[in-house]
Amino acid sequence: MRLHFAAELVLENVYQFFNHPEKIGANINEDKARIDFYWEGSIATIFSELTRRVNQMIEEDLPIISAFSDEQNQRRYWRIEGFAQVPCGGTHLHRTGEIGPIHLKRRNLGKEKERMEIFFQE
Repeated sequence: MRLHFAAELVLENVYQFFNHPEKIGANINEDKARIDFYWEGSIATIFSELTRRVNQMIEEDLPIISAFSDEQNQRRYWRIEGFAQVPCGGTHLHRTGEIGPIHLKRRNLGKEKERMEIFFQE
């Protein structure tokens, strides 16, 4: 659950602050999460600012609202007031502080395809 929501925060921050690139894949396992994008150049150029933004949200321990937008059709979302409301049927935490600090790594997947890996700081 922690990595799932860490990936959600990273993705939404990328969409809002870094020109909404096309996401081409994602995966979450117990050790790390990853998000793949079409991206010209190295995605690592945004890591400093992106990590700062996400870790600030985590440190602020913001409430996370998870509810149905359409209960009959089981459509769910999560929302952080003043940040975003995102459709998502996954499991969610109650507060951003439950995630813990993150760090990012880059992998180049080939021509204009970049992978962002999300880990917890140790």
